[in-house]
Amino acid sequence: MTARFDRDTALLFALFIAAAASTAIIHFVYLPRYVPDSFITALPFLVVGWAGYGLAFYALGRLFASPSDVPNLRAADTGVALVLVAVVISGILNTAGLPVRTAPIAHLLPTLGVYVGLALAGWGFGKRTTVVNRLTNE
Repeated sequence: MTARFDRDTALLFALFIAAAASTAIIHFVYLPRYVPDSFITALPFLVVGWAGYGLAFYALGRLFASPSDVPNLRAADTGVALVLVAVVISGILNTAGLPVRTAPIAHLLPTLGVYVGLALAGWGFGKRTTVVNRLTNE
């Protein structure tokens, strides 16, 4: 049991480091080249950066969460809902004539909502995976 625990812990730390590094590289190197001038070109980089960010919090949720015996997905559900609402609000702002290029401050709150939502979703899924793995190993 401890050998498996050590291997899983090492893999989760490696996942966290890789996800955090890829997120940092994408957000600090590639996105500034394209945002706000060419949002369509930046979109694939943004999605990959969001995936890395979510995976980093998934690994943290698996490593540091101590869930109860009955898993719930409250954090994950809230996170997914927050991401969707933030993306819709940003789209509404863009449609209303306030694109990121001309009104970056207006898009600040939806942007924060996306990142908080991704963190909650990743943490919630990591926490639930810990419970499911514990139940299947018993």
